[in-house]
Amino acid sequence: MRVAIFTETFLPKHDGVVTIICQMLDALEQEGIEVCIYAPPSAPSRYRGYTVFPSWGPRFPLYRELYCSMPTWEGVRGIIAFEPDIIHVMNPTFIGTAGVIMALWGRVPLIGSVHMDINYYVRQYAGTWGLPIAWTFFQLWHNRARINLAPSRAMVAQLHAHGIQRVTHWVRGIDTQRFRRKPRNQQVRASFLGAHDTRLVVLYVGRLTEEKGIAQLVPLCNNPTFRVVLVGGGHQEDHARALFAHTDAYFTGVLRGEDLIDAYTAADIFVFPSQSESFGLAPLEAMACGLPVVAPFVGGLQDTLVPDHNCLVYDPERPDSLRETVLRLVEDTALRTAISEHAAAYAATRSNTASMQQLISLYRQLAHEH
Repeated sequence: MRVAIFTETFLPKHDGVVTIICQMLDALEQEGIEVCIYAPPSAPSRYRGYTVFPSWGPRFPLYRELYCSMPTWEGVRGIIAFEPDIIHVMNPTFIGTAGVIMALWGRVPLIGSVHMDINYYVRQYAGTWGLPIAWTFFQLWHNRARINLAPSRAMVAQLHAHGIQRVTHWVRGIDTQRFRRKPRNQQVRASFLGAHDTRLVVLYVGRLTEEKGIAQLVPLCNNPTFRVVLVGGGHQEDHARALFAHTDAYFTGVLRGEDLIDAYTAADIFVFPSQSESFGLAPLEAMACGLPVVAPFVGGLQDTLVPDHNCLVYDPERPDSLRETVLRLVEDTALRTAISEHAAAYAATRSNTASMQQLISLYRQLAHEH
């Protein structure tokens, strides 16, 4: 079986969507499935043994992490020569449009998948007036697909509400072999706090962008009992650092692999103030590493959060709610320990193996029906 993947985001960028794509490609390689990838201009030319066709085009002015990508002749010829049995378009916007057209032209079964909260991002970067235009566009392409995959029950409901057909919940998970409890790296913790600082570490992991809600973390800073540590980067990183300029917040930059896991296990509490998640991998990764999570019970996060069991939730509409909720965990060691234990046990049940097998089964089903 041969699968062509069209994605609006790919390496060297690191975010939840790229994490999912890399999980997909690793799983497809293990199954012996041939793949080629059509990706943004910044993409590498290969991933593992797979060919990547970078597109061309400028950055999207409303959201600088996205490209207005257009197909190249080399890429089009490469996809045609590849003769895919399935075309999978991820967040079809610019590159994805080319994928939909090629699927229709070649009569190849098409799968679409959504990896962002469309309502949130359109409101944030185009305004409410842009919603009817955006949903008309997404209906046009997604309703050509045999199956549309959504990463959470909230996103399934959102797609149904806006006329997207044939929606399936693609259950998400993490690499539970990598993200795990392990002995704390004291050198990493000392880098967060200093050698003799006995405060707790309140950790955030994610892109340093406005839609992640990191401005809500500013009032948590300069506290005598804990220090806020932010892991991540992004096109708004300079703005984020300026936002915290008069605080004691510590920025690590982007961390990957064992460095990221060491950051999780060196912390005491994980805080995730985003209201824009279609699923939210970082809270699940934090749970797997034994951290109690504080987050709003909204959107795709609702598929992971079990309030007062593996997390504490706060009201994002009430300004003091986040600080009060974090302080509950800071001041109550027994509560912190109990939620940590429940979080780790819950995350251990959310392996990405089942997620990838679900996807591969859908690929095989469509290829067989075709």
